[in-house]
Amino acid sequence: MSHGLWLHERWFLDDRLYPVQFEQAVSPVTWFALGIALATTIVAVLVRRMIGRRSLIPGPTALGMTWENYERLLSWMPLVIGLHAGVTLLVSGVNARLFVPNLQLPWHFVGGLLGLAQIGVGLSFMYGALTRVGAVVLALTWLGGAFLFGPLRLTEHVFLLGIAFFLFASGRGPLSLDMAMEKLHKPYERLTPYAVPVLRTLTGLSIVVLAFTEKLWNVPMGVAFLADHQFNFFPALGLDQIDDATFVVLMGTLELTLGMLLMSGVFVRLFILLAWVPFNLTLPFLGWSELLGHLPLYGIMGLLLIWGDDRPEKERAMVAGAEEQT
Repeated sequence: MSHGLWLHERWFLDDRLYPVQFEQAVSPVTWFALGIALATTIVAVLVRRMIGRRSLIPGPTALGMTWENYERLLSWMPLVIGLHAGVTLLVSGVNARLFVPNLQLPWHFVGGLLGLAQIGVGLSFMYGALTRVGAVVLALTWLGGAFLFGPLRLTEHVFLLGIAFFLFASGRGPLSLDMAMEKLHKPYERLTPYAVPVLRTLTGLSIVVLAFTEKLWNVPMGVAFLADHQFNFFPALGLDQIDDATFVVLMGTLELTLGMLLMSGVFVRLFILLAWVPFNLTLPFLGWSELLGHLPLYGIMGLLLIWGDDRPEKERAMVAGAEEQT
């Protein structure tokens, strides 16, 4: 079921032809998907409580990294997030798109302003210059897009608000122009405990929303996409009864489950590793649009893979690592 995970069909179709079918909210398909996702998440939470703090997948320190090097590694993660998000924002702004290929900015003053804002934020994140100002502008740009394109389209990309909050709380870290100001690159200690949890939760929410709007409540769009991109591998395995419509529902269910698991915050490292291959499997077939649109998510996945489940000592480690970079 991996060939369609986190795939954005709207990037490759005219999504105006495939409006979200909200009436499907009370359909058996929705209840089937929600039942599986909720049951899986509840079981994962209960298992976490049973085994306590023990991790199923060892982190960097369990593999031999010293705590000091782990602190140093965490201090570099804002740089990783900033570069990944910055490239996407810069290219989107230059191409008159709002964050993603299917949100084409109109040719008027507001459209130009939102495009310019993305270019400015992208450069801010890449150079680490006035990063917290850039984070605020990113949040305002997201809100502007919600007014322009409607809240549903932007809720699909609410993880960008998570990136804005993360960089506002953590600063841009090392190798940044903000370091020249001595204090601008350091984390806000009061906000640091929430930086990764907010980013993780909003990323999971984005995946949950997309599971509904691009798959479970929009099966015709998924089927139209599969007509041009044969990612349904089940017939090749002899399972001809799983047609393209069923495949879309299965992909939506899997996507919904992983989004809810990510929001729950349990076994984060395990689920990131499980999703890594299917998340990237479409890249050789869909090219640069897929890579560019997903680039910020690659940075988030890298951070969550290193971070694992939320624990207070990791929050302190991020602050300590940033202090060491001064």
